[in-house]
Amino acid sequence: MKAISSNLKLFFRSGTLNRDISNSLKQNNFDLLRLVFASMVVLFHLSILSESPQLSWLSRNISATFAVQAFFFVSGFLVMMSCERSSSLTSYFSKRIRRIAPAYIVVVVGAAILLVSISRLTIPSYFADPGWRSYLFFNLLLSNFTAPSLPGVFSTNPVTAVNASLWTIKIEVAFYFAVPLILWLIRRFEYKAVLISLFTISLVWKASFHLAFDYTGIELYSRLAKQLPGQIAFFMGGALAYFRTRAGLPPPPIWLVALAILFYSQLDGLFFEISAPFAVTVIVYWLSIEVPKITDIGKRGDFSYGIYLYHFPIIQLFVSKKFFGLNLMWASAFIISIVLILSFASWFLIESRFLHNRSGLKV
Repeated sequence: MKAISSNLKLFFRSGTLNRDISNSLKQNNFDLLRLVFASMVVLFHLSILSESPQLSWLSRNISATFAVQAFFFVSGFLVMMSCERSSSLTSYFSKRIRRIAPAYIVVVVGAAILLVSISRLTIPSYFADPGWRSYLFFNLLLSNFTAPSLPGVFSTNPVTAVNASLWTIKIEVAFYFAVPLILWLIRRFEYKAVLISLFTISLVWKASFHLAFDYTGIELYSRLAKQLPGQIAFFMGGALAYFRTRAGLPPPPIWLVALAILFYSQLDGLFFEISAPFAVTVIVYWLSIEVPKITDIGKRGDFSYGIYLYHFPIIQLFVSKKFFGLNLMWASAFIISIVLILSFASWFLIESRFLHNRSGLKV
């Protein structure tokens, strides 16, 4: 381990990898796409959590799965670039912590404190309940699945979890820790060999546990298939796109994008699980780099993370208050407005305050 640590320090100091950011890396659609993907997740959950027949068309036509997988691709591209451009491991991890931790802590602690107002328990009983301490402890440790609910909160909702969207954060953080080692391997063995190998290992992991689940019906195998080894193929797709773009290589051609869309939309079961990383990589790579930059919306702030973090408990709150029994469209518009307001406030009051020396591409 000491040898690896020493080599990593040398890697950051040496500047062996080119830090020059080409025009293709600056002129991209990542900011817009992240907003689109976050909005897809919001609309999907609006349909699922409300159980409203009038909103069921949203969950039929919007794929939250694709949105999350696309987020992983984008993270693979941008985090790999962030790590390569960092002057040291300390600088890299500082940027990552400052980007993800403040708003995450706020949403976990804020929910644990504020949702006492709707709990079926009295205030003293709520805060004395072991379930409250478990929620706070395990969610701050990123083990959201261990304690997804708060005592007496959302107990009559179809889903009792306070914020089921948080499961992706632990995978994101685990990837952050893996990136410096991946870059060290790339320096030694060339990026294509390393990234394709990790991509393949990820597919084998995912396929194996999906087959085990299909054969045994044991839910644990299905959950393991979703964890980092099974998801890292999407990150590696983004990393591969980054290194190709930095090298001046073109994104995939439009015919391959059309084929990827067809595969993603038509396949299911194990065939879908195996093909999804390829399809998502091709589609999002093309949209982000090949399509001319549509807008500079990122200059106003990166609101996608806040939208993703805050939307689930807000929807749950209004479901618990039977809000969807009123005018459905007005109720949905009001909830979306609240989510947007919270995400804007989160960016300007919390997230941006922890980010310094921001460039066009977010840390």
